[in-house]
Amino acid sequence: MSPSPPIVETEVCILGAGPHGLTMAVHLRRARPGIRLKVIDPTGHWLAGWHEQFARAEIDSLRSPIVHHPGSDPYELTDFISLAGLPRSGLPYDPPTTEAFARFCRSLVADLGLDQPMARRASAVRSDGRSVVVETDDGSIRADHLVLATNPHRRSIPDWVWPLLGGAKERFVFGADVDLRQRTDLDGRRVAIIGGGLTAAHLACGAAARGADVCLATRRPLTVRDFDTDPGWLGPRFLADFIDDDDPESRRRIALAARGGGTIPPWMRSQLDDLEAAGRLRISEGRGPLRGTMDDAGRCVVTGAGRDAVTADEVWLATGTVPHLGAARYLESLAADVPILDGLPITGDNLRLGPHPVYVMGRLAMLALGPAAGNIWGAQRAATRITEQLTGVDLEHRSVVPTLRRRRGRG
Repeated sequence: MSPSPPIVETEVCILGAGPHGLTMAVHLRRARPGIRLKVIDPTGHWLAGWHEQFARAEIDSLRSPIVHHPGSDPYELTDFISLAGLPRSGLPYDPPTTEAFARFCRSLVADLGLDQPMARRASAVRSDGRSVVVETDDGSIRADHLVLATNPHRRSIPDWVWPLLGGAKERFVFGADVDLRQRTDLDGRRVAIIGGGLTAAHLACGAAARGADVCLATRRPLTVRDFDTDPGWLGPRFLADFIDDDDPESRRRIALAARGGGTIPPWMRSQLDDLEAAGRLRISEGRGPLRGTMDDAGRCVVTGAGRDAVTADEVWLATGTVPHLGAARYLESLAADVPILDGLPITGDNLRLGPHPVYVMGRLAMLALGPAAGNIWGAQRAATRITEQLTGVDLEHRSVVPTLRRRRGRG
């Protein structure tokens, strides 16, 4: 019998190597260059899951503006793109292309000497209030602090879908599982895409480009908005009143109302309208709840009040996910000590889970940071707060990056 692997000791362990996990690592390393970090992600690579999801849906630009990124200075990405001579997206508000963002993130990893994540999967977390032990499928890691950057969530499946899954489960695919790169069989196939957000829109465009007979069906009118949350939520305009509200339930209602459902930017609405005008896409929007039945051929028939029936060979559910601490089962031993509201932990401004040296980022931080917590802006805000807690350095008010903009004397 082989001996157990030794326990890995570190100051900070970060679970998750996506944009939020990278933002956390960048901020910590810039605040304290010698800090000992270990990052855990089953892929063993930075942003691997993020890259895969963007590639599956053929998303070639981000929605966030160019000043939101894993770095600690808002102009880093702008200067990087200029210096590298990379193309701009050409979209309103200048969001970066997917490739430019990816290259920038690789440069951060290289410049800061960040190790690749440990290719492990967390199975349990134990805390004595002073340190944390993360049990994984390949040994244990003991850390002074743990940062949760894995976006624990549950999939949102419409109620009308569940009764149909027993006899036709293969007809339904969750949006995140659709890989357009592999779908060379869509020509002439009838596809109903359920959802009104940007993922649904990208999938609709991709399916139409492959010759599918596509219907984009939504339970409410498509909402056109430049960003998924109003820019007022990125500063004191809206956040001041939110922060002054001490009632977690009130904060939850406000944040959910601010996010609403899925939205698409104007340029994407124009693309959908162009496809519909060309007869390559049908949009069935905003006429009340959807319903579904199966016809004699085993195809799904999507209906609703005031709608023409849509018969589909496949139904793609681009219906989103809901953040939920309970989805991170490895945290079960800590949950009893953490107040939770509808799956969201109630934390202080420091984003700490109760008495444990465990901190949350992403949508789990919504009750503290507001409705934009899950965006890259939220990653920056969470990383700044947690970094100050762990190192005493306030990166928000201390520049540590000599950007091109400053070297050129512009600020």
